[in-house]
This record gives sequence, structure tokens and C-alpha cells, in this order.
Amino acid sequence: MTEIIKTDQPIVDTKQFHLSTRGDAGLVLNGDLKSQIVFSIPDAIVADDSIDFIYFSIPYAVIPNSFYVINETNNQLYVLQSSVTTLYTFPFGNYTTQSFMNTFKTLLPSTFNITLGQNSNRFTITHTTTTFSLTTASTIDSIMGFTGTVAAVGLSLTLPRVCNFLPEPRICIRCPDLANSLMTATNNSSDVILAVPNTSRLNGQIIYSNNSNMKTLFKLTNLNQFYVSLTNDDGAPINFNGVSSFFTFQFDIHRKTLAKPMPFDKLVNFVNSQSLLQPMNN
Repeated sequence: MTEIIKTDQPIVDTKQFHLSTRGDAGLVLNGDLKSQIVFSIPDAIVADDSIDFIYFSIPYAVIPNSFYVINETNNQLYVLQSSVTTLYTFPFGNYTTQSFMNTFKTLLPSTFNITLGQNSNRFTITHTTTTFSLTTASTIDSIMGFTGTVAAVGLSLTLPRVCNFLPEPRICIRCPDLANSLMTATNNSSDVILAVPNTSRLNGQIIYSNNSNMKTLFKLTNLNQFYVSLTNDDGAPINFNGVSSFFTFQFDIHRKTLAKPMPFDKLVNFVNSQSLLQPMNN
């Protein structure tokens, strides 16, 4: 038996769940991308009358920097020439400016050429006979250094921005349930529970520690199953190429009352009283 003891002192229970995107940790929804997973933890959080409020936090995370700079989200170049649009698809990978220019010359017809400004770090593309445009349908625009549709002047086009072969600047961990159950189609940040800066080298590990003790209020009454995704800023799942991420979810449960075992003498008296109330068998 237990009795409920009211107290003015803070009572905090802490639950930690050490999670990962390994296949044995939950239901991985996108295979070797390893960035969308459903966790099922029966009675992870169960509401009762003793709970005042609950804080949620992520004390620790280790995320592999195993994703490619050019990938399925940003590898398409659309070229308009003589009223005909042609799609050129770049293979996934981590590129330098030189390897990108080599691939460009391999993919596009030999009538195209590409060079890099030594001081400007901007690409210049030329054609030997016909003017051309790079269209807004291209997804590789931020890599190459343009936005929208850009047209050649005569037979030459110098892109307006510097090229960018840096990896994702940060990784967004998303969970609609733990982001106060807010999720909208027009606001990709509404389900973000943590944005981890990426300061790791390629093929290294992105390590996050919650040194500021950042917490958010957990507003659900119960938690048994939740969906977690790791994405870029636009909400697109990241392809980690089969390498798993690891992170800890922590719940600090603040209670207004505390259940304590009944003292032994009271327990004996209670058992004896219950025995007296039982009908005697003839």
C-alpha cells in the first residue's frame, strides 16, 4: 500500500531514453538514408495526478557527417537552349571545384565549357555557337552560385554568386509530438526540437552537448510512440548513407505530490483490519 504525501519541496523524476537510428532501435522508414524513424516505447510517459509539469530536453547527440554535398535534393541542372530544355543530373558525392568542373564537362556536350574565376570564386560557362539559360527548375543552383533563371550574354554566362561546396550547415531534429504537437504545411520549423550546428569535417561526427541546459515544456498527457526525422533546413530528410545517429531524450517530471510506502506498523494494522472485515467461513 502507498499513501500520497503532499510536499512544498520540488520532486523531480528523470527519465532518459538513449535512442538511435539503428534498425533494432525502432522502425526506420527510409532504409539506408537513416533519417526517419518511429520509436515505440510503451508507457514512456504516463500522466497521473501527482504530476505538476514535465520538461523535455536533448542532453546529447552524435550525428555522422556521412551525407554528400551533392545529393538527391540538389543535383539537377536544367539548361534552356533554342527553346529546348535539357536536364543534366550530377552523380551524388562530395565535390571540389575541380572535380565539379570535370563532371560538368563530362555530362554536358563538348560545345559547353566551364571555368572558375581565380579571385571571384564564380563559375563562367560558355558555349561555342548558341546562347543558353540555366532555368529556375534547377536544384543545383545554390551549389553552382545562382538563383532563379540566369541567361547568358551572347555565348557566356558568369554566375552571380560564388560556388558553394560546403556541407549542410546544421541538422534539424524534428518530432511533432515533442514540439508541443505543432506541425503545419507552411512552416517547416514548427516541428523542430533541435538544430545542431555542423562544425565537423567530412566523414566525421557532429557532436552536440546541451551545455545551456535548454528545455521545453512537454504538453502531452501520455507518450507511447513518436516519430523522429533528421532533415536540412528545408525539411528534406538527409541521406546518411547507412550510418546511424545517436541521441538521448530526457524527461524531467516535476511532481506536486509523492507516493510513499505505508509505514510497517500502519501496514500491519491495515492488514489486520482487512482480515476482521472478511466474512468467516463455516
